[in-house]
Amino acid sequence: MTTSTTNFSASEAHSNTAVPTLLKDKHVVEGDDDEATAREQSETPRPTRSNKQFKSNVRNVDIIKYLIGTIAGKDKIAKFLKCILDIVKKVSLMFPSQFPNVNTKDLAYIGNQLSLFRSIMRFGSAPYNVASLINKILHNKNLLKNPSVLCNHLFVENVIDVYSTVVDQLSLLSKLNIIKNRSLRERISRNDTLATEVDAIYSLQKACLTYQKNKSQKNKKTDIMNKIDVVRFAMELISNTPDLFLIRSPRVEKMISLFSTVCSTVSAVLNLVRLWILAKEHQLVKLSV
Repeated sequence: MTTSTTNFSASEAHSNTAVPTLLKDKHVVEGDDDEATAREQSETPRPTRSNKQFKSNVRNVDIIKYLIGTIAGKDKIAKFLKCILDIVKKVSLMFPSQFPNVNTKDLAYIGNQLSLFRSIMRFGSAPYNVASLINKILHNKNLLKNPSVLCNHLFVENVIDVYSTVVDQLSLLSKLNIIKNRSLRERISRNDTLATEVDAIYSLQKACLTYQKNKSQKNKKTDIMNKIDVVRFAMELISNTPDLFLIRSPRVEKMISLFSTVCSTVSAVLNLVRLWILAKEHQLVKLSV
């Protein structure tokens, strides 16, 4: 039953209690001086939860689920698993008496399948990258005539990206035995290593410049992300360098190969940490909406 305004007492009309929005038109006497105050109080937004409360509500399971649902997450998880398998395999080969029950052939097979899985997920982007680069050159015909184009970091980055993508996808065709020419397969393999190395060098340089640029900002999250980028690209660079040289000593080759795999594993872990931070931020944004 609706309460009449004539029965509303003066003490209630001048109360400091905030009037609910849905009831204020019924219970506030028209023309009362406290009407504006009551409306302001009723329309005051509710206090929002702090970031700490949101962070406490972000579950690790949700972050893992989000990562598994993305291509980048699947790629980095697969890389990490492959690196772990490679370490176990190489340590077992170096010390066979210590690990007699380890089946290195099975580990190698699983590692190859994970590598193939990653390559398949990345496959298909080469035509778009090449078309994008050609389109930029056609729309700026004087680009290649100018020697300063080598100083244009965006153009250089695009060229490296196209080179890496094309070689990576040719490498997949080689792994699937679609390319059967032995000489061509060896060239693709060597170019794949070189492309990864060039990309790591450029990415490391870019990460170092970004770190130096943002160092003065004293933003904790940005500082952590920049440090992760510098270290992971450095590890990626180190892990691929031995493949460019012909090492004739089997023992030295095994030791360097193990060290290279450890560096690659560190890079994979840092990639996962970086993705974890970004995924957590994404979940926080979803909670705050």
